[in-house]
Amino acid sequence: MTHEEKKTVVAELSEMLRNADCTFFVNIIGQTVAEVTEFRRRIRGSDSHLRQVKNTLTRLALSEIGRGDALHLVDGPTALAVSAHPVELSKVLVGFTKDHEDKLEIRGGWLFDKMLDYPSVLELSKCPPQHEMRAKALGLLAAPMINLLSLLNQIPASFLRVLRARISIEGGEG
Repeated sequence: MTHEEKKTVVAELSEMLRNADCTFFVNIIGQTVAEVTEFRRRIRGSDSHLRQVKNTLTRLALSEIGRGDALHLVDGPTALAVSAHPVELSKVLVGFTKDHEDKLEIRGGWLFDKMLDYPSVLELSKCPPQHEMRAKALGLLAAPMINLLSLLNQIPASFLRVLRARISIEGGEG
């Protein structure tokens, strides 16, 4: 790889890391081609990307974007899992780790500006997906309005029931 190609890779990697909401550093140890292909397919399915680059270039990109706090995660064979959907990506990583315990190591990463270690990634994977959290929030916001409308609807409905009862007592049609 020429010096210019390395500069291009560092620039692309820096841009990718700068634009990502979360980045996780993983070590793919001794996986077969089929296992790596399956891992990449799962990551793409969560609208994420997996990139494996030389550690030297990764360190340069991390320094370039001011993420020196993550340099300790780049040691040995390192792949970067990058996404704008942290919960989905963490679920994929943790799920694949459970399926292939001896062949995938999640070292840590960051979520927005906060560094995460392996236990933090595990906790993140237990969170509900973003669409589910939005639905719950909307339900919480809508519940008081629905209750108010139901209460306001009960007043005319009660009045109509009283009128119907009165009509049936007096022998009229209703």
